[in-house]
Amino acid sequence: MSSPVSINFEARLRKIRGKMEEEGIDVIVGTRLRTLGYVTGAFIPWRSAVIIPLHGEPEIFTILLDVERVKDDSWIKNVKAWGPAEGMYLEPLIADSIKRLGYDKGRIGVEYGQEWILASGHILASEYDNLRKLLPDAEFKNATPLIDKLTLYKEPEEIKLLRRASEITDVGQQAVKDSLEVGMTETEVAGIAEYAMRRAGSDWAWTLTGGQEIASGYRTAYAWGGCTPASDKIIQPGDNVLVDLHAMYRLYYGDLSHNYIMGRPSEEQKKLSDVFVEISYTVIDEMQPGAKIGEIAKKALKVAEKHGYGSNVLFGFGHGIGGVGNESYPLILDMPPWSDMELEPSMVEIAAVVLNKPNVGGMRLEAPVWIKENGNEVLPKTPIEPDFIEI
Repeated sequence: MSSPVSINFEARLRKIRGKMEEEGIDVIVGTRLRTLGYVTGAFIPWRSAVIIPLHGEPEIFTILLDVERVKDDSWIKNVKAWGPAEGMYLEPLIADSIKRLGYDKGRIGVEYGQEWILASGHILASEYDNLRKLLPDAEFKNATPLIDKLTLYKEPEEIKLLRRASEITDVGQQAVKDSLEVGMTETEVAGIAEYAMRRAGSDWAWTLTGGQEIASGYRTAYAWGGCTPASDKIIQPGDNVLVDLHAMYRLYYGDLSHNYIMGRPSEEQKKLSDVFVEISYTVIDEMQPGAKIGEIAKKALKVAEKHGYGSNVLFGFGHGIGGVGNESYPLILDMPPWSDMELEPSMVEIAAVVLNKPNVGGMRLEAPVWIKENGNEVLPKTPIEPDFIEI
């Protein structure tokens, strides 16, 4: 595996401040998981905030019980405690920090909006209301688009970390392939993969959809079903088995789905597999610099429709990937606001295919694809083609 690398966080801070100057923002109150990790370099799972001033030292506010650990893990040593008790609430502490910085009459960037992940960390309505009351002379602006665009383009060091995370998911898939048997439960399969990836260096099974997502038989074939936390269902002969693995290495994500069939596939399973592979390669081949996202989705859908699977394929064909909390923006979808957005060099995007046929089975592709100046590179090396497991 590739050797560890380090992020230059001070250079990253200068880049953020350059964007703040362009948008006339004096200070950002970052509350999302992705912003906390991107700015601080620490894993901060609690309700927290990082204060990013145009001038002055950044400051972190996190829950009392984790201050010393966050201080140890972050390059920012100015870490303060908050707690759910009188005199320790988060919003007054943030407001006091902004006043000390001299920006209480300035423009404050906060992160509000909507994401599909439950714990995205957007500012709560109560926090926003309280900050406006505590800073009545300030102007508030949404900073979510600023951070989204910054984190969209990956630094060379980030590519190396994403590659390492993908190497770890490859290890997990190989461990599953070597061990998969009829009679196992889905949770056993999750455990096999998780153990192998932990040994290879994974820090966290990051997804909130169950860590390692494992499905077998009918559970692979939910209509448009792209969420399959492992269950105690026992794997049977003839089952499709879907293994969707999630690793994290030094705050950077690996996300790799692979498919297995227990025994000799039926004619319908073989057809499903062949169409799945064709759609998957279409998505990956079309993920080129300058390609419009909407056109990628259209071409993939046409392949499904050509084979009679138009109603069985999920019409979204990818999502963002990066550091901790970065798992949505942008979507590969032929709908606004994504349709006309172009892929550009230094983006890393998950190529995704969900093809589920009731009473036959379902298959899923998820694999990070690095968009280069010319062409692309699929970071994990596990083949797209499903594996047939002898029984």
